Order: sequence, then C-alpha cells, then structure tokens
Amino acid sequence: MKYSELIIECFAVYFYLVIVLRFLGKKEMSKLSILDLIVFLIISELMTLSIGNEETTFVYSAIGTFVIILIDKICSYVSLHFRPIKKLLEGHQTYIIYQGQVKQDIMKKLNYTISDLCHHLREQGIGSISDIEFAVLETDGNLSVIQKQDSHYMIPDPIISDGEINYDILKIINKDENWVKKKLQKEQLILQDIFYCIVEDEELFYIKK
Repeated sequence: MKYSELIIECFAVYFYLVIVLRFLGKKEMSKLSILDLIVFLIISELMTLSIGNEETTFVYSAIGTFVIILIDKICSYVSLHFRPIKKLLEGHQTYIIYQGQVKQDIMKKLNYTISDLCHHLREQGIGSISDIEFAVLETDGNLSVIQKQDSHYMIPDPIISDGEINYDILKIINKDENWVKKKLQKEQLILQDIFYCIVEDEELFYIKK
C-alpha cells in the first residue's frame, strides 16, 4: 500500500468514527455502561483492522461497524420499552448505603469492600460513612452519594417513570402497588398520567405528562 493511500485511509477512518460517535449520541459519551464499552471496543477494533490492511478494506470495516451500531440501537429501543430486558442487558443500580445503614450483605455479594466504599467517598470529599444517607453503586461502576443534610426523600429513585411503576424500588422501601395507587387517588391521578414520581417525606412529588 502506498503512503498516500494509507494517509487517505486514516483520514477516512477518523471522520467515519466521528460521524458514528455523533450518531450514537451524547448519552453514550457521558458514562460508559458495559454495553457501550463493548460497542466501542468492537468498533475501534474493526476500524483499526482496515488501516494499512489490503485484505480488510475500509468498506468491509464500515459495514461491520454499521451492523454493530444497528444492533446497539435495537437493544436500546427494546430496553427503553421493556424493563426486564433493560435489567438483563444493562444491569441495575445497587444501594450500598440505604437510609444511613450500610448493606454489608449486598457488599459481600458484589465483592465490594469497605476500602472500596471509603475510597469512593474520599474522591467526593466525604470523610465518614456517618455523613451518608444514600450511596448507590451505579451500573457503570461509579458510586453516587447523597449526604444526610441533603436528603428529604424516602429513596432517591422514582417509583414511577413514564407511567410505569418501578417494583424494584417499591420492594426496597417496603411498599406495594396498592400503596402507590392510593397515593395517586388522593391526588386524583391515575398511573398513566405520571411522567415522574418520587417519595418525599411520605408524600409524592410528581410531574405529569
């Protein structure tokens, strides 16, 4: 392969990847989930193979990356509309500290040590577990923390999202579907009216569709 052809191919790969990443969107760029990481690794590997390789052409790699992106978009669409599929593909966040109590049994299941917890707290400028009301290990491995002084809700997760009840969250706060519906009836609302709903001081804060 001539140097000029190699340079042209590098330019083509660069701008193609820019377009691909733009197509994937800002959400994927902010925090990498396991699925996002897999997609990016495959795309980068496929495109790298085409540089300076006469057996693997740019078109071949571009078609391969397009198929991977299409699969990713289909999975994202299915996950958006079917919560069990979303949980299967992306996993779910886990409460390490809930209402000031450290969940040692959960930490053991996740192989998440007290040293890991303290390290993540120090990174956020927090010196003691006693200051924490909620600590959530997110699906991307980051720890989200809410201090006691900032907490005025039962749990920092919506119990209703886009008209659907989050039963996993209800289980954590020891409530059921009937409790939710009674709260909504009190406000003269139905489930399908709710875009977002969280429990604040035993009362519902909600945003209607």
